[in-house]
Amino acid sequence: MFGDEVFIEKSFEEMKQDMNDLLAESERLKKEAADLMVKANSLRNESVDLRFQDPERAEGIWQESERLREESNESKRLAVDKNLKASDIKHRLDIHDQIVAVVDHADEIWKGAIRAKRP
Repeated sequence: MFGDEVFIEKSFEEMKQDMNDLLAESERLKKEAADLMVKANSLRNESVDLRFQDPERAEGIWQESERLREESNESKRLAVDKNLKASDIKHRLDIHDQIVAVVDHADEIWKGAIRAKRP
């Protein structure tokens, strides 16, 4: 029914740590993507400057720039993916908190009813 999915039971703290790890990795990937894009743009400028002096070298630099841009885009994609996974975990943690709050509130109501000697 579920294919190759593996279900793992994790504690609230483990899920929170996973969420924080995913967010940290997402931020690292965003920074990496930005750095790669800066380098790619620098190489593009260098390629344009060299195109009349050494067209073959300029083409090589341009190709390297394109490769860095693709790598940057992949890093951005991975960052978004990790951010979405972290958001999913946060949503689950929020639901957990809401359930705990409802149970706590129900206990308070029950204790109040007992004190008032109502069944």
